[in-house]
Amino acid sequence: MDQGTTKKKKLISIVGDAFADIYCYLDNETPHVVVGGDARLSQPMTTRAGGSGLNTSTHLCSLINHFGINDDTDIEVNFQTVINENDEYGKLITSHAKCHGFNLLNRRVSDYPSCFFGTDEESTLASGGKSSGHCAVIIAQGERSFMTHIGCLGDYRGSHILDESINETYDLQHVHVSGYFNIPGFWDGELGSKLEEIKQRNKEITISLVPQHDATETWDGGLLEALTNIDFLILSEVEAKGITKYHDSAAIRKKTFFEYAATYFHDKSPNTHVIITLGSDGCVHLKNRAIDKVATVKKEPIDPTGAGDAFAAGFVYGFLDYMSQNKDNCGITSHALKTSMLWGCASGCCCVGIDGASRPPEKKIIEQVLADVQTVNEAESVKPPSGER
Repeated sequence: MDQGTTKKKKLISIVGDAFADIYCYLDNETPHVVVGGDARLSQPMTTRAGGSGLNTSTHLCSLINHFGINDDTDIEVNFQTVINENDEYGKLITSHAKCHGFNLLNRRVSDYPSCFFGTDEESTLASGGKSSGHCAVIIAQGERSFMTHIGCLGDYRGSHILDESINETYDLQHVHVSGYFNIPGFWDGELGSKLEEIKQRNKEITISLVPQHDATETWDGGLLEALTNIDFLILSEVEAKGITKYHDSAAIRKKTFFEYAATYFHDKSPNTHVIITLGSDGCVHLKNRAIDKVATVKKEPIDPTGAGDAFAAGFVYGFLDYMSQNKDNCGITSHALKTSMLWGCASGCCCVGIDGASRPPEKKIIEQVLADVQTVNEAESVKPPSGER
């Protein structure tokens, strides 16, 4: 390093959605909402900061603060999203980011001014400005459903991310995209072209993506075309079946879902590692038409919201920590992937035991659950899942 040259700080950049989550816990005696009917809640409604991108940023920042990456805690996590910083939802999201130690970059730009017109909440909304995204989270019988208003998040565009100031100031290590299907401005090449630009600039930067559920049920948005620049696609089994159109395919008569998905994703993007989360059954890794499974520990869920985001945070943390300690390794090795999935399973398992998606667990809890997950995978030979569950 030349004299006078300042070493750049390492950066992990999360790109994605942020919402104010309004939690509604249905009473066990009336666990369903019927159109035109009524349902009882078991506790008062509460509003918390959430969204896939915010949840992932929160859990990842917590892991770095607890454990460091190769014992280095001087690593910044920034979160790029779009909010109306002057409404109550935006203030809640901003406050959460400050509290949990990550830098929130509001990518609201002048080309898309609809989310902010005035100087305060009243003038903003009165002049037609859009609110920050928010959603009702319905919790019932260990599962959750969402009703979402994307608000000014709909003005977010793929071209808005990672400006020159980031490249000049930081040593960018990893980009994680959260909530792809929640941000229409990322679809149909908008984000894909930006990811291609990042890869062309520095091939050592790794990129992961979590699509989230597609409320339109079309499961398209140009995601498959973007995969060529994505190292890790992390998604649930439901999301994987939607994207692969598994239920519409004649292949279901010949192959299990995981066999079908392994071939499908290999044909679309052979260099992308696909990680499918299976809840209490762990996760599977698909690459080169092969299937590998990592098990997890069973835990009675208190709140399943955000478990996939916590898994993604653990996976990214485990991968970056492993690669930092094994710098002589070339490429993404099986050991790196195994470590990443173990951390992902542990982080996701911890999350379901906490009320709220963006409330990270204590260090000692993560350490214990990680040890339990490692023991489960060392004690038994984990067979690939049948795919018919």
